[in-house]
Amino acid sequence: MSKEHTPPKLNDIQAMERLKALPRPWASDYLAMYSNWLGGIVRDPWLMSVPIDDHLVHRGDGVFEATKCIDGRIYLLERHLERLEASASAIHLQPPLGCRELAELAAAVVRAGGQRDCMLRIFLSRGPGGFTTNPFECPAPGLYLMASRMHPMPEGAYEQGVNLGVSSVPAKSGFFAGVKSCNYLPNVLLKREAITRGWDFAVCLDPEGYLAEGSTENFGLVDQQGMLRLPPAMHILEGTTVKRAAELAGALVKAGELAGIERGDIKVEDLGAAKEVMLFGTTLDVLPVTRIDGAAVSGGAPGPVARELRRLIKQDIAENPAMSLAVWE
Repeated sequence: MSKEHTPPKLNDIQAMERLKALPRPWASDYLAMYSNWLGGIVRDPWLMSVPIDDHLVHRGDGVFEATKCIDGRIYLLERHLERLEASASAIHLQPPLGCRELAELAAAVVRAGGQRDCMLRIFLSRGPGGFTTNPFECPAPGLYLMASRMHPMPEGAYEQGVNLGVSSVPAKSGFFAGVKSCNYLPNVLLKREAITRGWDFAVCLDPEGYLAEGSTENFGLVDQQGMLRLPPAMHILEGTTVKRAAELAGALVKAGELAGIERGDIKVEDLGAAKEVMLFGTTLDVLPVTRIDGAAVSGGAPGPVARELRRLIKQDIAENPAMSLAVWE
């Protein structure tokens, strides 16, 4: 490296000044962050950072959850925390706080962000301590909570439906499918393929060639017999939204609007024959799919089951306090 291109050595004050001055156009959505290494909550984006030697950064060694706060209530937080605890246990990671304390901390971070509608993300890492794959070099776990602005799908997507493609990116399988780890490289590649091929979303295939899941979405369909069919849990990360939707769908079965609900293998060719195809997710709720790689499916229009399930989810958020944690009383 030539002398004129050698970077300067910065002292503490210079480094802090540069960090503050860096342009961060993407950070306008960042509302508040808690870090157990800072021991508090910050609102300035330039302070929202994770140590580079945290195994979360260089090994993806950590687990996380993402949920939403609607009108001052964090939806399905208890279930998200239970899954976080299960994922942490699966990789032998002990959370520094229990679910009750985490819930209180989550509410504090959302309050600090000042927005009644926002996203909340919780990251639990192996922690800082070195750059090898040895988890025991990290003396204590890292805990980071982030509140950010939420960007829901435009209403037109629910009125017209979205375009779904079948991806060439393989699904996670077995043990790794069921752990919500921070190693999301397959998910990133799945989303990249969707964008580059002009799809709104993509769904991957499991090792046996059956439909699995999207980048951050679960997938399902209603077949010609009126069954709501969902992939089995073996090769997917079953989301809290799809689980809650399946529970609420029981009312549609009782009303005769669905023949039943089943989990089992779904073939690619089942898409073309489906009455309805839909996606489930924290920011999506229930989103109808009306095109597969640009070709019309389900008659090219959103179906009644997707519409009704979305209505039931939105009603659950608004009217069922047992499913949410109140941030502001």
